[in-house]
Amino acid sequence: MQLLNSALTRLSENYLGGISVDRVVTVVGVLLSYVLAHAFQRIPARMAAAKHIFSIISTVFLFGPVQEQYTGLIHMAVGSAAIYGLIRWIRSAYMPYAVFLVAMLHMSYSHIQRQIHERSTGAVEMDYTGAQMVFVIKVTSLAFCVYDGRPNVVHPRMSAYQRKNAISRVPGLLEYLGYVFFFAGFSVGPAFELATYRKMVALDDTRVQRQLPRRAYRKLLEGAFWMVIYVAYSNVYTYQAMTKPQFYAHQSLLSSALYMCTTGLVVRSAYYTAWKMGEGACILAGLGFDGYDAHGAVQWMDIANVHVRGVELGSSLRQLIDSWNVGTNTWLRHHVYLRISRAPADGARASSTRATVLTFLVSAWWHGFYPGYYLTFVLAALAANAARILRRNLHAIVALPADNHASALRRAAKLMYDMAGWILSKYTLDFAAAPFMVLSLQPSMQLWRDNYFVVPLAVLGIFIAFNGLGAGRFIRSIVGLPQSVPGIKTGRRLKK
Repeated sequence: MQLLNSALTRLSENYLGGISVDRVVTVVGVLLSYVLAHAFQRIPARMAAAKHIFSIISTVFLFGPVQEQYTGLIHMAVGSAAIYGLIRWIRSAYMPYAVFLVAMLHMSYSHIQRQIHERSTGAVEMDYTGAQMVFVIKVTSLAFCVYDGRPNVVHPRMSAYQRKNAISRVPGLLEYLGYVFFFAGFSVGPAFELATYRKMVALDDTRVQRQLPRRAYRKLLEGAFWMVIYVAYSNVYTYQAMTKPQFYAHQSLLSSALYMCTTGLVVRSAYYTAWKMGEGACILAGLGFDGYDAHGAVQWMDIANVHVRGVELGSSLRQLIDSWNVGTNTWLRHHVYLRISRAPADGARASSTRATVLTFLVSAWWHGFYPGYYLTFVLAALAANAARILRRNLHAIVALPADNHASALRRAAKLMYDMAGWILSKYTLDFAAAPFMVLSLQPSMQLWRDNYFVVPLAVLGIFIAFNGLGAGRFIRSIVGLPQSVPGIKTGRRLKK
């Protein structure tokens, strides 16, 4: 649609601060999916096939003529056909791993092609690889869910999540394509399981359907708020500016840190815009309906891809990480980490360290091959481990007792601890995320160097102090705590 692109180009140049047209087109596609979601919900639940067909046609329209990602459509059409064949015809326990390998290798080819194109043109553009990343989560999750539902197969240590989403039979081709090419979350997510899709298709309760617009448009407004933030400040606060030596000519370490944290918020606002708007479109179509409780009340599952409050106000790095890209975290936990660490038939437990390392490698592989991605993931993993060491050794000192009977001094200490945790976690997150946005190795290292490698050196210092020099034992002896992990068998029940 050349006419649409021309109009959006003028819109971007005149009213949106010149942000890239591909981002504007993506938002337009998400907004159009709200219109399509209203139509989707009007199709009766008994006409499941019509819903699948409507979903497929809508995605072809949005991703093809609207976003002009025809190459991506061909890639995912071919990939979905090949993967469906693997799921249907491979009967051994290796089926989900074969699907995983094929899907990841196919996406790796797309990532490499994108990087070659961007290196030759010098422009970083949005293409179909974002949608393909969601596609990979869906098809690999489906393969594991089909395997989990096969009869006469022993599944030691299956999680409640895996049992809930297990599928007893391979879905029909039309249902499979309707799930994989579901229009509302195709480009930006969220990803979800086939069991969740089936509940949406089967939804036939007017009481529930009346609740959908209010829930959905609240997410749309939230996304619109973050879009305003991004449009207003995306040209003012950039990580790229921090890669230039002249940026630091009149900046102190503190002012640089404040700029970095503001930049991190502005960058995240682009993700909040897409994810919250996409979430709203999915809710409007009925996604997230989870049946009824024992009293007949409607239950909703959390399909959010980000918990903004957890990211922006979390007092620990773990909370920040767990609140970001939730769909990917869920996939990595239940279909990667737990598959690796799950106990074998003899009852022995696999190494959690090995599982953690392999999960990290899968996450890095899934994102692509830019050096900046790997700098971010390595530092974030090490920083999360360092934060866990600090919490294990310091939290018991300030934790409030379960009965809440604590002195004013103890409460003030707990408040200061939480505030310090929030500030340090935010700075660590934004420092670690810088290479993810800069992408290239040399500018990323230059940015870290100009900020004195504060976070890597702090992480190293924590490892040396607590793992090498016994700082934890020294601190516990000073405050009179037992020489054991705080909060466990200390004689008092601690409240988080």
